[in-house]
Amino acid sequence: MKFHVISHTHWDREWHQTYQQYRVKLIRFMDELLELLETTPAYSSFLLDGQTIVLEDYLEIKPKNRDRIGKLVKEGRLIIGPWYIQPDEFTPSGESLVRNLLIGQQIGDEFGPSMQIGYLPDSFGQAAQIPQVLSGFGMNYALFWRGITNEETEKTDFWWVGPDGSKVLATHLPLGYGNGRMLSTDFKQNLEIINENNEKLKEMTTSSNMLLMCGFDQRSANKDLPEIIAELNRHYAEHGSDYEVRLSKLQDYLEEVERAAENLDNLSGEFRKGKNMRVHVSIASTRLDLKKKNFEVQNLYEKYAEPLNSISFLLGDHYDNDIINKGWKYMMQNHAHDSICNVCTDATHQEMDMRYEFAKQIGDSVQKTATEDLLRKINFQDEGVPLVVFNTLGQKRKNLAEATLHLSSKEFTIVDAQGNEVPYQILETKEENLNDKQIEIGVKNDDQFVFTTKIKFAAEVDGFGFSTYYVKEQTPIANTYADVYQNGTFFNEFMEVSIENNGSLTINEKSGAIFQGLNVFEEGGNAGDEYDFSPPREDILITTNDATPEISVVHNGPIYATVKIAYNMEFPVDTNVLGRSEERKSSTIETYVSVNRYEDRVDIQTVIDNTVKNHRIRALFDTGLQTKTHVADQQFGTIRRDNYLEQVEYWEQENWEEKYYPIYPQQKFVDVSDDQKGLAILNKGLPQYEILHAEKPTIAVTLLAGTDYMGKQDLVDRPGRRSGLHVETPDSLLLGKHEMNYSIVAHTGNEVEASIASKASEFTTPFVTVPVNVKSDSASLQDQSTFIRLDDTGLALSAVKKSENNDSLLVRIYNTTNQPIALSKIEKNQAFFKEINLVNLNETLLPDTDERIQIKDNEISLRDIKPNEIFSFQLS
Repeated sequence: MKFHVISHTHWDREWHQTYQQYRVKLIRFMDELLELLETTPAYSSFLLDGQTIVLEDYLEIKPKNRDRIGKLVKEGRLIIGPWYIQPDEFTPSGESLVRNLLIGQQIGDEFGPSMQIGYLPDSFGQAAQIPQVLSGFGMNYALFWRGITNEETEKTDFWWVGPDGSKVLATHLPLGYGNGRMLSTDFKQNLEIINENNEKLKEMTTSSNMLLMCGFDQRSANKDLPEIIAELNRHYAEHGSDYEVRLSKLQDYLEEVERAAENLDNLSGEFRKGKNMRVHVSIASTRLDLKKKNFEVQNLYEKYAEPLNSISFLLGDHYDNDIINKGWKYMMQNHAHDSICNVCTDATHQEMDMRYEFAKQIGDSVQKTATEDLLRKINFQDEGVPLVVFNTLGQKRKNLAEATLHLSSKEFTIVDAQGNEVPYQILETKEENLNDKQIEIGVKNDDQFVFTTKIKFAAEVDGFGFSTYYVKEQTPIANTYADVYQNGTFFNEFMEVSIENNGSLTINEKSGAIFQGLNVFEEGGNAGDEYDFSPPREDILITTNDATPEISVVHNGPIYATVKIAYNMEFPVDTNVLGRSEERKSSTIETYVSVNRYEDRVDIQTVIDNTVKNHRIRALFDTGLQTKTHVADQQFGTIRRDNYLEQVEYWEQENWEEKYYPIYPQQKFVDVSDDQKGLAILNKGLPQYEILHAEKPTIAVTLLAGTDYMGKQDLVDRPGRRSGLHVETPDSLLLGKHEMNYSIVAHTGNEVEASIASKASEFTTPFVTVPVNVKSDSASLQDQSTFIRLDDTGLALSAVKKSENNDSLLVRIYNTTNQPIALSKIEKNQAFFKEINLVNLNETLLPDTDERIQIKDNEISLRDIKPNEIFSFQLS
């Protein structure tokens, strides 16, 4: 047996302490490591935790040591990369995972070769799409610890297959990333460590190789390793043993495993079982305020700042990858597994909040500047005030657009570019002096009294691009539509939505399918901690099933209606592991239900004024269907999951580390369908749901979960030792007001036939609508322009951005479904795009052509698209 000793550290950038507090330790750690490697030639390699951010953090303080690091990297003795930061795999978007590797590789290339292994030692479970993401960067190996059990494989090594068929050779670490950390100058102890690992792992290994991970959290390099290994090898040689110990690299180990990999198992899907190690299956409910900000900032960059800057770039304007990537870095610094899972101190979470704010400031400024540059290039008609509507999704779409106009008249009409009148609805009008919002330099500005009017109107844009509408003042609108909300019911051509006496919703879909008991609120105790929701032993569940809320109309008209449903609830003031307190306190839940004439969605905004501690509030949606599985949005597509997990029956008897039950992460939606009809719940930054009642599923979406400690012992759903420290985290109680946004779509057929992924993108990515007050005389771009159009709602744009290494445009497209697509077409604007090349996720030209892709004139044809498959194109 060959024992590969991997000298490493696992560096949590922040966790029990803040980033700066840990950085003080990082400086000393790196100083000592460089000295050790430079003065000890026998110390052949050290693994710097697979994340290049530690180099940035260190060199900001000690830039003079850059060349020393570069020399060691080039020699292959300091192993860096491939990630920018060690990520959680479920909450960040697919594009965020790609940028994490992309930026990590860029930083690594500044020093020398990066490790080309998907190293994920401590992520809380493994996402199904990781093989495709790694393969997209040309990586053939993965290594991780958490989430897999002997129910999947009895072996340490296997082929991990992504939903598109991508395959990487994976090794999991049954004993964790510190099974060799206790190697020391105590020779007898070292023999015991070798023997113990061999006894536990020899039946699991698939070759004559075994990993000994010599390192741990914030652990300095073990400087005695060369002598320890030499002494062990002398001992084994003297005793005629076939044991060999070497200071090694992960690359060397995996190459050895691959030589004997012919008969390895093929495994696919996600790994989230906490049998031998905790994955904290309910961790996505912690600090939903920060997770919502993460969603908002990701969406800002992916759907607005970069795509709009790309359009202006096509027209000759500025695009700066450096400042945009700086915003990505602020965001991704929060994607570290402990950070975005929010298992940190309050001080650390406060710093995360500030980084989101930094990223948002950069993204907002990029979007604003790019939009201003772009508007100057459009040749508008002399028809009134131009109102430009941008669509950053790929498909043609018709949705409501919202705009705020500054007009001299209360009466106006809106027409499209062909002069056709467009219906609109006024939400709010007030008189303002625009001079109050302008800086006065030297002299007083003239007063500018206007009517500031917020409107909604139906806009249509023919793909990735924009349409222009025109506001004509002092001409009254001709409206013949009836109000959307009448006698307690919303009406449009797709459905009728009734508000019941208890505030729940009933949807009567156009095909005749009826869904009842939607958006019922359930409140219960939370005796868990930041790592896990866990109920008290004696819980009290409070629902709105028998409530009598106040119901009032906020907006109603021919285009759009909103109804407010207000609950005043009495909740127990606190919860512990035994039960809930007898004392109660009033909390309010205000939910705003909106329906418009043109869409088949029921949009919901819920505002909770949280006044009590240690509890959870969820929105429940009884599907009324009978089915064993459901579909949820994951990175780059969807995944089918079971409604019931049989492990819930035996996890305690088998002494699992934690309960395993159908509580899951999601990206933008979850859908339950029996193939005849279905119900989808879309969301903006609500990353957790649970399926209740198994084969008669109710969807439970977590809206708020408060807890007072980072870590606790002996939870109902997680017995035994605590995770993290037993430190108070009062900010994680989430006291005060919190807003959540989600939407209901009742549909016929399954989620693919109903285009749920496309509808989820329309919900999460509203139009950008900009009034134009000053027209340019030299503009030449038509007032309706489409740059890219996807003809299949099963496809979606993941990224439209400037390429990292040249002046072409990078366009990333993926199959949003878990089903193959026989043929799809992408139209491109020939005025801007002449040459097209297929690249990988690292934006490197692929050497081989893909015969499934045909390019002719203004059209790209894609054939035999695999489930969840990703394509990246450079358009020049």
